[in-house]
Amino acid sequence: MSESMEQKKETKKKNLLHAAQTLFLEKGVSKTSISEIAERAQVAKGTFYLYFADKDDLLQQLLYQISYDIIRQAYIYAEQRRTDDFAENIIIFADWIIDYLTEHTDILRLIERNFSWPMIQRSLTGHTDDPLWRAIVMRLHDTPLADIHNSQELYDVIFIIVEMCGTVCYSSIIEGRPDTIDNMKPLLYRMIRRLLR
Repeated sequence: MSESMEQKKETKKKNLLHAAQTLFLEKGVSKTSISEIAERAQVAKGTFYLYFADKDDLLQQLLYQISYDIIRQAYIYAEQRRTDDFAENIIIFADWIIDYLTEHTDILRLIERNFSWPMIQRSLTGHTDDPLWRAIVMRLHDTPLADIHNSQELYDVIFIIVEMCGTVCYSSIIEGRPDTIDNMKPLLYRMIRRLLR
């Protein structure tokens, strides 16, 4: 059975994103042209503009996709190891993210300090049909924090934790400041526990 028109469009967009990620990791964002991305994705340059306004638009969508994939994998990992202690579950979640970014410094260099909690941004614009987002929301509302925080505050707390992890990872792993990630982790985890208790 042949691909539908929508499937073909989605495949082209995925190919463009994949080509861009490969080239950005090889050459850097600034040294990669739209023509090179289109060529690597095996589409005409004009096709690029059917999916993205410009290279910055593509980069933002790519960063969203990368952040989403990392958070999805961290959530699955944490769910498989879930305890009765919500703070410890968040530490497990954060630890997976930090380990991933430590092992994938090329990805960390690409996303720089732009690693974030993308589902919150999407949820605020009405895109709440994502199954991962629904699962996370259910988990958040089933915690002791839900007794003292409204929904927005709950999301904000988790947003702060994810942003803090991303920033600490970039500073420690890429820039080597203020200390190594191994030395920063215990302090970071103490701060997360305090925030959640």
